[in-house]
Amino acid sequence: MIHTPRRTTAPIGLLRDQQRWTARFARICAGECTGDWATRGAKRVIRDSLLTITHGKCIYCESTLGVTSELNVEHYIAKSVRPEISFEWTNLLPACRLCNGEKGEADHQGRLLKPDDEDPEPFFWIHLGTGELEPHPALNADQRHRAEETIRLCKLQRGALCTGRINMMNRVSRWISRGFMDKDEWNEFCDPKTEYKLVLRHLLKQKGLAPLADEDRRLFGSGPPF
Repeated sequence: MIHTPRRTTAPIGLLRDQQRWTARFARICAGECTGDWATRGAKRVIRDSLLTITHGKCIYCESTLGVTSELNVEHYIAKSVRPEISFEWTNLLPACRLCNGEKGEADHQGRLLKPDDEDPEPFFWIHLGTGELEPHPALNADQRHRAEETIRLCKLQRGALCTGRINMMNRVSRWISRGFMDKDEWNEFCDPKTEYKLVLRHLLKQKGLAPLADEDRRLFGSGPPF
């Protein structure tokens, strides 16, 4: 999970139809009619714009959407908690089916990190042996709780994710051991679409190559973390 600032404004279709879509969902919640929270057309309008926020990846686990997992429209504040903001642009995030499904309709009361508004990087440490995320040892009690809740709510210790992080660590470690002179591989690491940026930046910092981590942030469009 990395900082993925919202680089685009709400799509025109959402701005035009937000009130009508919200009213429709309110009728569904009231039992006046049936249906999904949004129509297929409404979801298409939202999804196309959400993908630009994360360069096509899940905002929580960084897996590639449409390849590793399908794109879901994630509500940071769940639809069941505040249905009136179900179509608010800033409440909508791109997530994979697994992260979105694990979080479900939980009322996290702001404990879940929101990567488009804040930088999650300082909250996490990566276990080099298992690939598991851990709360960073420098966190205070409140920050540690938010890191733990984010890991729990999205189930970020899933086996496939840990394996993916380990594979990324191995690739970066080999690149560094070869003198980090392979420009093609560095360009691949820096591609905004590359998965597990958190792993890349974490390992670069651990190896005393923080300026390279900052360069990756710049190319992604998020800037330095602190």
